[in-house]
Amino acid sequence: MAQQRDRMHKENPCKRPYTLKRKREPMAKIVKRTKKDGSCSYCIRVSNGYDRLGRQVMVNRTFTPPPGMSGKKLEKELKRQADAFEQEVHSGISLDASMKMDDLIERWFTEYAEKKLKAKTVYNYRRLVPRISAGLGQLKVCQVKPSHLMAFYSNLEETGVREDSTYTATPTLLERLPHGTRGVIAQAAGIGDDTMRNVYRGANVSQSTAEKVSRAAGLPLSKAFTEHAKAGGKLNGNTVQHYHRMLSSVFTKAVQWGLVPENPCKRAEAPKAEEVDVQALEELDVAKLLTALQDAPAQFSVITQLALFTGARRSEICGLRWSDVDFDAGTLSIEQNLQYIPGKGTVFTTPKTKRSRRCIKIGPDCVQLLREYRQHQKAERFKIGSEWVRKVEIDGKAVENNLLFTKWNGAPIDPKTVTTWFPGFLAAHDLPPVHFHSLRHTNASLLIAAHVPVTAVSGRLGHAKTSTTTDIYAGFIRSADAAAADALTNVFERIREENHA
Repeated sequence: MAQQRDRMHKENPCKRPYTLKRKREPMAKIVKRTKKDGSCSYCIRVSNGYDRLGRQVMVNRTFTPPPGMSGKKLEKELKRQADAFEQEVHSGISLDASMKMDDLIERWFTEYAEKKLKAKTVYNYRRLVPRISAGLGQLKVCQVKPSHLMAFYSNLEETGVREDSTYTATPTLLERLPHGTRGVIAQAAGIGDDTMRNVYRGANVSQSTAEKVSRAAGLPLSKAFTEHAKAGGKLNGNTVQHYHRMLSSVFTKAVQWGLVPENPCKRAEAPKAEEVDVQALEELDVAKLLTALQDAPAQFSVITQLALFTGARRSEICGLRWSDVDFDAGTLSIEQNLQYIPGKGTVFTTPKTKRSRRCIKIGPDCVQLLREYRQHQKAERFKIGSEWVRKVEIDGKAVENNLLFTKWNGAPIDPKTVTTWFPGFLAAHDLPPVHFHSLRHTNASLLIAAHVPVTAVSGRLGHAKTSTTTDIYAGFIRSADAAAADALTNVFERIREENHA
């Protein structure tokens, strides 16, 4: 037979020699299960790759033949079912409800979150995974009930769950950080110069940073830093809601993928959101802040004033380009955010909602502030010369660098540097210790106090819904309403007095 094949090939070299094809053995495994009543079912098992720990993932499907099916008919149907199931699994159509929650969450990140959600959102969700994994990770997807979720939420609200204490440098440590040695200590600790400046200034730092600096300085952690534990050591309702939203999204996809018939999060009692503690500066403090900013670094001064004048978010202000400023019309367009994402650096992103993309009217003082700052930036850019970064990447494209706020060489600024600088500046000028985001709240509170319609306030702030504005600033709205009622009472009293005169 082999000689005949060779002779045929010589006669027709274009024709490939005949080779016997081996029938592919099905990768599916079929296990027969006999019930107590004598009826049978078959478990079809197919490999679906490996999980994040390198373990093989097996998915199952049960086939129960109709009564009377046996012999060759049954054998043929079992093969058809096994082949179809194997094809579904390998094409990603079919998943297995017996997979663990850990694996489902990882698949949710890979096939949905990383493709559809913003990078910052994905990063924040990734930070929730360790606690979810500890509480629910080893449960099979099909086993998760509303009661499991409720127990998990209750655990998150227990005392001692939080592990994010902050630390401030002690006088003992500061004595070991004279001006000439800070850089050496920072290098030995493996931290940046900005972080080292925060340590020396007495700002709050993470436990990880505190431990690194303590080792580099040759001091025990307890002597080098003072620990500030979070009140109660537990997560508040707003934080727990983040876990609930993520899990709900995961199970929504699990329903779409056919893993479970319904989303158990819909029947679990969601944790109640707590009233937002809104910090805002009083009018006298605003005036004091504006005076103090005259002596602040130009860039930080302008960023801070823009936050006060516009109510824009830190990321929105840091992402501004000069093309977003219309000096003639007196407007500021919010078109992109600038965020720092660990592992990716500074990234430009689109605003999170359609209403976040907006045009804000600014007054003459703000316009003049920006005109003067533009001249200042031009002078600084001239000093840097060829070292100035000419292009920046926005939406995957290299575009001309016309950013308002940058590093010394024109590179995009890390928004965190603003909020790192702000507390020390407030303390140096005896101002209330509020967060930088409080400037946004201050802007809103001043507008509400001036009886600007809530719809207008909501539009300027870029809230997706007006209800968001009313929920956040309910206290200010009540105060403004009470003031309006008092004013109206005074008007009526004056009218009565004039009529009786």
